This record gives sequence, structure tokens and C-alpha cells, in this order.
Amino acid sequence: MRKTLAVASACAAALLSALGAATASADGVVPSGIGQEAGSHQSASSTATSTQTGASNTAVNLAILSPGAHSGDVNQANNSGAQSSAGNTNTTTQNATQNGGGNVQGVGQAAYNGQDASSTATSTQDHPSNTAINVSILSPGASSGSVNQANNSYAQSEAGNTNTTTQNATSGGGGGGGGVQGIGQEAKNHQDASSTATSTQDHPSNTAVNLTILGGKKHDGGCCKDDSGCCKDDGYDHKKVDGYDDHAKPGDVNQANNSGAISSAGNTNTTTQNATQGGSKAPYDDHSPCKDACDSAPRCDSCDDHGSIGVQGIGQEAKSHQSATSSATSTQTSPSNKAITLNILSPGAQSGDVNQANNSYAQSMAGNTNTTTQNASQGAKGWGVQGIGQLAKNHQDATSSATSTQWCPENVAVGPFKSVNQANNSGATSSAGNTNTTTQNAPQWWWFRPVAL
Repeated sequence: MRKTLAVASACAAALLSALGAATASADGVVPSGIGQEAGSHQSASSTATSTQTGASNTAVNLAILSPGAHSGDVNQANNSGAQSSAGNTNTTTQNATQNGGGNVQGVGQAAYNGQDASSTATSTQDHPSNTAINVSILSPGASSGSVNQANNSYAQSEAGNTNTTTQNATSGGGGGGGGVQGIGQEAKNHQDASSTATSTQDHPSNTAVNLTILGGKKHDGGCCKDDSGCCKDDGYDHKKVDGYDDHAKPGDVNQANNSGAISSAGNTNTTTQNATQGGSKAPYDDHSPCKDACDSAPRCDSCDDHGSIGVQGIGQEAKSHQSATSSATSTQTSPSNKAITLNILSPGAQSGDVNQANNSYAQSMAGNTNTTTQNASQGAKGWGVQGIGQLAKNHQDATSSATSTQWCPENVAVGPFKSVNQANNSGATSSAGNTNTTTQNAPQWWWFRPVAL
């Protein structure tokens, strides 16, 4: 028992001695160091502005004593639109590899990223107006086409940042063994994205008027035929005059005033840190402390199986700060739609459908996504010290605001009309979200054969 304790004490003392020697400057110990630093700062700003004031469209068709009068379709639109985009993209990759035995190896990697993106889109439409007038007096066969009128104000803004950082560090100990390995990795990310979209529509107006006084009048002549070739029999006079049908048939009326704003702001950050340290067993020479200590003890030939004495240390730090702000505002003031059709003593007069809408809509989105992965692995054959430290910090702010305002919307339809559809809509949608995923892996292992004492 005493001999066994003495042998164990001798080997322990030898191990401690070798551990101190591994960290000290001595003959044959060659330090190897790698330092990597990457810094990036990006700023992007984008502004789009569209302003439309007093835009007006007018279409007039007049027929007094025009038996074959005919007017085509009328399409009128006043559009104000602005679109703005701002974005930053940064990709940083750091690779460091060290191989050697019996040395001091050190790797330091640092990556810094700062990104700012700002986007603003503004669309303003002031008193846009559309007018279409068709008048028929004592006009058998008069016909007017469809009327499509629209006043649109639109603004879209986008701002985004994307950052990807990858750090790979590998330290390997070869046949020399017994070294010091140190790896330090640091990654910092700061992202700000701001987006604003504003659409303003003030007093948009649509007017469509169709007037028919007598419209249909009996005349001698052949009858008007339907698709099957037979004379029409619907209770109205369908006599031809110079080849024209003698009743007014105004087409459909579609009127819309639209104000919309869309805003998006987003940040995406991905950080990956990989650190691997490996050491292999190295046979001790005749002057190694463990060999000298074991020579005096029986069955100490297995001392070589302990391998070398080393120190392994890994430190990983990842920090991310993200801020996303999005705002969308749509304002519509006193939008108005009017569709008037008047028929007096007009047998057989027909009118189409009427669709009227005043829409104010705002949509805002803001989001942050952060993914951090830290992998640290240590492995050695022999005796030594292993240490791994992993730190991941994430801070995210997401703010979204959407506002839709509609003041005094008005729809007027005076028939007769086939069908009338009227709508005044005000809607706002806002979204804000943060997503963070952190993964930390740190396996450690030592390999050696049991010592027989």
C-alpha cells in the first residue's frame, strides 16, 4: 500500500510539473498566434415623394337631334404613387487553422457590424377630379359606353438589413503534444431599420352624368333582332333608324377613390461560431518528468499511456441588437362619387351597373430575426485542463403602427340603374414580431488508457 501511494504521488507531481512547463516559455516551445478583426458599418437612406394637386379629367358627349349618336367607353384616372427601398447586406467569414505540437497556439476572432436603413414614401393627392357627361335629347339610338373613373394615391416604403457572420477556428496538436491552445471568438451586431409610408388624399371626386330626354321614338322600318334572328319583344320600341337601335343604353359606371400606404422594416442576423481544439498523445522521451518519476517505480512502463499535459480554453461571445420601426398612415378627406342617369319619356332606355367605392387603407410591418449558433469542441489524449465559456446576448425591438382615416365619404347614385354597389372602406393592419434562436453546444473529452500500478 505504501509503495502504491508513493507511485501515485510521484506521477501526480510529475503531471503538475509538466503542466507548469507547458505554459512557460522554454526551449522548443514556439508560440503561434492568429488575430482576425472585421468591422463593418453601413447606412442606407431612401426617400420617395409624389405630389398631385388639382388633377382633373373631363369627358363630355352631347347629342341633340342625333338619331345614330354613339359614344365609346370613358376611362379616367388620377394617380399619385411613391415607392422607396433601402437595404444593407453584410457577410463576414473568418477562418483560422493552427496545427502543431508542443506549442502555444492562440486564435482571436472579432467581427463587428452596424447597419442603419431608413426608408420614407409619401404620396399626396389634392382635389383630384374626374367628370364624364353624356347628354342625349330627342336621340333615338343614342348609346354611351362604360365609364371608369379612379383617383389613386399610393405610397410604399421598405427598409431592411441582413447580416451573416461566420467564425471558424481550429487548433490541433500533433506529435509533440503538451501545448496550450486558446481560442476567443467575439461577434457583435447592431441593426436599425425604419420605414414610413404616408398616403394623403384630399377631396377626391368622381362624377358621371347621363341624360336622355326622349331617347326612344317609333319609326317605320324593320325590327331589331336578337341573337337568334327573331324580332325583339320586350315591351319596348325597337325600330331601326338608319341602322341604329332607337333607345339609349348607357354602360356600366365604375368609380373609385383609393388611398393606400404600405410600410415594411426588417432585420435579419445570423451568427455562427465554431471552435475546435484537439490534441494527440505524444510518447515521452527519456527526460520527460513523468518518465523520470515512473522509472523508480515498478510497472511504470504504462506511464506513456497518459500522453502529454495540455491546457485548452475556448471563449465564445455573440451579441445582437435589433430595432425595427414601421409606420403606415392613410388619410382620405371628403371622397365623393356621383353617378346620375336621367331618362324622360324614353321607352326602352337601359343603364348598366354602378360600382362606387372610397377606400383608405394602411399596412405596416416590422420584424427582427436573430439566429445564434455556438459550437465548441475540445478533445485530447492525455492529461490537462479544459475550459469552455459561451455567452449569447440578444436584444430586439419591433414597433409597428398603422392608421387609416376617412373623413366624410360620400356615394350618390340616381337611377334608373341595373344594379348599384356602393362602399366606403377604411382599414389598417399592423404587425410587429421578433424571432430569436440560440443554440450552444460544448462537448469535451479526454482519451487515455488506464494506468496499472
